[in-house]
Amino acid sequence: MDRMECGYPGIKAEILAFEAAETPPCKFCASADTAKVQCGLVGRSMNIATATSKFKLLPNAPKDGKFYCNRCDKFFS
Repeated sequence: MDRMECGYPGIKAEILAFEAAETPPCKFCASADTAKVQCGLVGRSMNIATATSKFKLLPNAPKDGKFYCNRCDKFFS
């Protein structure tokens, strides 16, 4: 994260905020290992996505939901 912070000031705080964020459990499998879906592919967001499992990055907005389950690989709202 320190390397990322040099190129993207403030990114460490963003990553920690995503890690601390509470996301709802998956409506399909009830797993708590879920993430908020974010759209757009820019350097900053790609770095955040590599640093935390609570950030699911897609090039376009998903039609299936605002959240993503890391366990069963499904989107939900």
